[in-house]
Amino acid sequence: MGFYIYQFFPIVLIESLVLWRMRWGGYRRSLFDSVLMNFASFIGLLLGLGPYIASSGPWGLTLFGTYSTMVEGAIVMLLERHPAKKVWLSIFVANAITCIVLLAETLFLHFHGPIFKGE
Repeated sequence: MGFYIYQFFPIVLIESLVLWRMRWGGYRRSLFDSVLMNFASFIGLLLGLGPYIASSGPWGLTLFGTYSTMVEGAIVMLLERHPAKKVWLSIFVANAITCIVLLAETLFLHFHGPIFKGE
């Protein structure tokens, strides 16, 4: 569970920046929507999907990206702030960039080990 908490804040920041740059709204609106949609994804991970994703090997990141895109897109569609095309494009781009960052982090840790001794 600690891994999910550790990843929550960087993911929210990355996705809020992506939404803001895609003209979602002001940064405060983008940050609020990012917190809201990632909280929904986070709850799903805690309720049982997280261990399955972590144990599924190299496909775990693909499964995480797909799950996250579906949940976050559905949550943001319920807000009815933007047309469907803009919602799904923005959510897809935000999650793709997040997955690339997570992949880079995973590869870095795989080849270089943990950054801190306590990990």
